[in-house]
Amino acid sequence: MFKAVTDSAAAADGGSLALFVERSDGTVETFVVNRSIASRGTASYNKVSSNLRALTPTDCAEIAEALDALAGETPNIHPVAEFVVALRQQH
Repeated sequence: MFKAVTDSAAAADGGSLALFVERSDGTVETFVVNRSIASRGTASYNKVSSNLRALTPTDCAEIAEALDALAGETPNIHPVAEFVVALRQQH
């Protein structure tokens, strides 16, 4: 499913995070966990989205498992574990 985590970033919205992951086909999929100040207390808070697809509960579980497998190979500067937790809560 994924080759590697290539980068991560924090947004200036109060806490959202982005994770850039290279897929097996070579494209980069960007996952964003919404932790903006404006989303606190709403259903969209702590939800993960993708730039390539809508995430179903099955997708969330599969992505969490795949990212968890990559976590040991990824530098600790990337918030992979936070995405795994958010994805598991989302499905």
